[in-house]
Amino acid sequence: MKFLVRTALWAALCVQSIWFLTHGADLFGVSVLVVLGGFAALAGRYPWTGVPVRILMAADFLLSVGDRFGVFGRPGSPNVNWGDFAHFTTYTRQVASFLPGGLAPPLAVLATIGEITFGLALLLGVQLRLTALGAACLLACFGTSMTVSLPVAEQFHYCVFVLAVGMLGLAAAERHPLSLDTVLTRTRRRPSPYLSVERAEGR
Repeated sequence: MKFLVRTALWAALCVQSIWFLTHGADLFGVSVLVVLGGFAALAGRYPWTGVPVRILMAADFLLSVGDRFGVFGRPGSPNVNWGDFAHFTTYTRQVASFLPGGLAPPLAVLATIGEITFGLALLLGVQLRLTALGAACLLACFGTSMTVSLPVAEQFHYCVFVLAVGMLGLAAAERHPLSLDTVLTRTRRRPSPYLSVERAEGR
């Protein structure tokens, strides 16, 4: 992980930790601090520390999408943020209050497509550098919109900027164990057995 990204990640983790100490933290917040703290501290020596980061971010994206389609219950149910896409669209309108209200439905659809795409790509380990950069941009947009339109506690509650910087750290990582990228790279580098036979026979 590059020095500037690591420094930014430590700074974001410190700010987020201070906020949690003064306002309280839930299980998700603690998980973010533990996983990204371990990643910031150990990624240089242990590349596998990026795997929990991918799983955490993929789960966050995909569970959020499931919520807006009612997978976890109807609107108003315990631990359900939206419960259907209409409520998520209303929330999108609140988050993007500085934009015309008519843009809320397409923005909600685009955000959902982005979260599904990045969530699955992170989980499987596909094009991880580009995927992590895209996820970082999406999270930065979320965090900036939340900060402008909603109380500052909103983006801290969801650890948005910490996760965004964490995705930059993932993009800067040199190796990505347990990913399709690694499997495909090894397959391309493996010499063909037929080519070896031909060389041995002097063809």
